[in-house]
Parts: sequence; C-alpha cells; structure tokens
Amino acid sequence: MSALVTDLLARSARLYPDRRAVRIVGGSSLTYAELSRRVARVAGLLARSGVGRGDRVAVMAPGGLAFFDTYLGAARLGAAAVPISTRLALPEISRQLADADPATVIVGAGYGEAVAQASHRAVPLIEHGSREYERQLCSSDPAPSTARPEDTALIIYTSGTTGDPKGVCLSQAALTFNAYVTAVSQELRHSDAYLSATPLYHASAGLRVITMLVDGQTHVVLPSFDADAAISTISEEEITTTIMVATQLQRIFDSRRFDPEAFRKMRLLLYGAAPTGSNLVERMMDSLPCGLYHGYGLTEASAVCAALGPEDHHRLAGEHRSVLSCGRPIVGVDVAIRRPDGREAEPGEVGELLVRTPKLMSGYWRQPEATSQAIRNGWLHTGDLGHRDAEGHIYLSGRIKELIISGGVNIYPPQIEDVLSCHPRVAEVAVIGLPDDRWGEAVTAVVVPRPGQSPTLAEIADWVGARLASHMKPKRLILTEQLPRGATGKVEKHRLLELHGNRSAR
Repeated sequence: MSALVTDLLARSARLYPDRRAVRIVGGSSLTYAELSRRVARVAGLLARSGVGRGDRVAVMAPGGLAFFDTYLGAARLGAAAVPISTRLALPEISRQLADADPATVIVGAGYGEAVAQASHRAVPLIEHGSREYERQLCSSDPAPSTARPEDTALIIYTSGTTGDPKGVCLSQAALTFNAYVTAVSQELRHSDAYLSATPLYHASAGLRVITMLVDGQTHVVLPSFDADAAISTISEEEITTTIMVATQLQRIFDSRRFDPEAFRKMRLLLYGAAPTGSNLVERMMDSLPCGLYHGYGLTEASAVCAALGPEDHHRLAGEHRSVLSCGRPIVGVDVAIRRPDGREAEPGEVGELLVRTPKLMSGYWRQPEATSQAIRNGWLHTGDLGHRDAEGHIYLSGRIKELIISGGVNIYPPQIEDVLSCHPRVAEVAVIGLPDDRWGEAVTAVVVPRPGQSPTLAEIADWVGARLASHMKPKRLILTEQLPRGATGKVEKHRLLELHGNRSAR
C-alpha cells in the first residue's frame, strides 16, 4: 500500500488510462492518462518557479481544475498545497498568506489582484487557465516525484467557527491512508462517479481529490452550487455518490425541478459537515432512492472518523435517536469518550471525544504549543462533546466552547436545535448562551422564521419543554433573516455571540 499521493494517480493511470478522471461541469474533461501527464508537467512548472520539497503552494480560485493541478502537482514535489477560500475578506487572506508564507500562488481569473493586495511580500503569481499558463505547461518538462510519506501535502485552515483559524498539516501518508479507509468505509467502486458540489478548498471536498484516485473513480466538479444545476448534473452524469451539506439539500428539495428519478443512479449520499435537523433527515429517507451516510469528522483527522451507514439509517428509522447519532468509528480510527479526569465515560455519559488514527494531522502549522495541546499521548482532543450508547453509536452534544451552563446545569445546544428544527414556524435555528445576571448564561434561540411566520418566545419555550427537560427551554428569542455560515454550512456561533452579546431578552 503506497503512502504517496501521486502513486495513487500513477496506479489508476496505468490500469485505467482511458477512464475519465476529472470532469469540470461547463469546462474541461481529462482521462487518467491525461491527468497523470498534466500533473507531471504542473510539477515541472512549479519546480521551474522555484518550488521544492517542503515549500508551500497556495491556490485561490473558483472550484475547478486549479485544485487538481495544485494539490497533485505540489504533492509530486513533496511540497504542500494551501487552499485559500474565495469567500475570505482581504484581511483574512492576508493573515493566511502571511502565516503559510507560500513560495508561489496559483490564482484563478480575477483573484490575482486580491492576492497581490493581501500579500506582505512580493510573491510569484501563476494565473491558472490563462493562455500563458497553458503555454508554459506545454513547454514544461515533467518533474520526477521527490516526495516522501512524511512530507506535508496539504495545509488546510480550519473554519474558525469558534475563533481564529489554524493551518492543519496533513502528510502524504495521512492522506493516502484516509483515501484507503474512506474507500473501505463507503464501499467505493471503480465505476463510481462522484459529484463535488462543495468548495474544493474545504477539507471534506478537497480530500476527495485524492480519495477518488484510489481505483480510477470519476470526479465530477460543479464549480459553484446551484440546486437546479446540481439536479441536472446528478442525472446527466449518472452520479453515484456525493457529499452535500444541509443548506444544499434543502435547496434541492425546495427546487421545482426536484425529482427523485434524477437520483436513480445514486447509491450513496454523504451528509454531516454541519448539523442536519431531523426533519431534513426524514425527508431524505422518504424522498431519495439512495443510501445515506452520515459522517462525523474534522480536518485535524483528515475528515471522517465515525459514520452512520445506510443499514443503520434504515434499522434505526423512526427512532429519534437515529438522527442525532453520527454512527460508529470507521475502519482505521479509534474514538474514545473521556471524562474531564481522563477516565473513560460510561455509556450515556457525556465526555470529550478523542480520536486516534494514522490519518491524524502532523500538527498545526508553526504552532507547536497548540499542537501539543491538541494531540496528547497519540490522541487528538477534538473539543467535541458526546456520548456513546450500548451499541457503540456516538451522539454529539456540541463543542466544549459552546456548552451552555445555565443555573449550574450543563446544556447541549444540538439537542435543542434538533427539536426546534421541527417547529412549523422555524426555518433555521442556532442555540447559544448569552450572559445573564440570574442564570449565568441564558439559553437563547436565534431563529430564521419561515416566510410570513414569526414564532414567539412562549411558543418556542413550550415546544422545547414538551420534548426536553424544562431547564432546556430557551429564555430568550432572537429573530433574524439569516444565520452566519461558513463555506460548509456550519453556523459561525462566535459571530452570533459577537452580534447578540448585549441583546436584551424578548
């Protein structure tokens, strides 16, 4: 079993040279033989630009071939690709570039100016897709692979939902191990066609660039998400597997063009990058003819660590607990749930999730103290709270930093959010704790109402009180037009706290 990223590509190119490797919707298409030759020339172009083993190559572009070129071309040289989100503001781009200190930056059309303004020093820019880029690629000599398994191949900045993002370093060995165990866990087949509908600069989508190389699978990329375009692509490209977040799925179901027949070839739909309400899970099970795979993971562990597969979705159907479970650890991953004193939690007892696996990060880029705090005795301390049932299914209770302590009682926001997601007047909801003189923290529901319907605090509290313990009833209600979300649909609760920290009760 190879521990080098480009060995996966070389194997598929050797076994399946004419198999379609990459298809950019509305753009180019490459076979495995073509992709392999192209990556070798991209590596040559980067080497000629001064990139060597251990260097960083940043990429900022809309979803497309730029990520395949950068991720695989840099990996061939033993360099690290650093994806930069196109959604970032200029100061955020500046911070990430200063931190990563790339040798060069590959930019998509229209992003060169932003990178140049954000850079603290003059950094070489390569405009991907331009005539000059393609000309240089054609004249570039293929570069030999100089990578080693321990080399960092990707530095992905965390979403920063609870604070400033950190650069997560993922080695060649971690990425290839992740590709193999993902293929086993999701029963990937040579004939699979995977739709990438989320940004390739995010871990769950970006890692698929490597995972889909395992056995010559096809990677179809939708450069920007549109519900109607996604439905058409799934049908026309005969997509068999994809990853989507809750907001994307909701838009697909709400589209007038939604037809279960479009999903006739789909065998596995993965969800779970952000919390998914029980009403949406029930709708997926009722409306889609494919299996569902609910994954729990984090960038620091190369994405998925535990999963609820299709069989468990159906076995647990009708039980409310099924929508809260993120399943059991996948092959190659150990998950422990520990009390604050370090001892193993009993079934049903909430504790912190710890992860141990060969696909753990090497560390946070240039942050040794943060790394030593996160990884102790070989275990990654995730900062996530949860418990395990008697069958080994894991249930998340939220982040340690998002735990609400109201009146001396620990309250876990996801439980309340799941209940409120079923309220007939609630379109979206996030639960936070706001400072309160009496309670210490007041349970606060931040609600996006359904069109033309605005719930009252009394209605919200009664709804929760009828389904959960009385101390979990919201004491405050904030109505808003939208929730602040990151690229993967995760609600950025630190922004809610900044926005509403001084808000009075309603």
